Amino acid sequence: MCDDTPPAEVRLPADLSAARHARTFLRSSLCVHQTRVLDRALLLVSELAVNAVEHGAPPVSASLDCEGRSGIRLAVHDGSPTEPVLHEVGPEAESGRGVNLLAVLSEDWGVDLDPAGKTVWCVLRP
Repeated sequence: MCDDTPPAEVRLPADLSAARHARTFLRSSLCVHQTRVLDRALLLVSELAVNAVEHGAPPVSASLDCEGRSGIRLAVHDGSPTEPVLHEVGPEAESGRGVNLLAVLSEDWGVDLDPAGKTVWCVLRP
């Protein structure tokens, strides 16, 4: 995928295999010059996909957009208008860290609501 190509997108299954499918999509679509953010991108797209399946509604899709040499924008869309919530979780908690990871590991993140649901996105820069 080059900087001047449109965003790549894939439909994900509405089950927990969505995380694996999202990682495979990301590896095959990642901007060549952005491999320095691959580990963070793989973690965050997995979190976004799982959250979409567990807390959202079908259909679920993932997209990747190269933002020139400045970074990449990852996004996962699902059919629910319910926005994610930033939770304070203790060290023993087994879940609830997805939005916290977005806040810590990305340069920017947000939620876009539309009539078909929501898109949770993040921007990663090397």
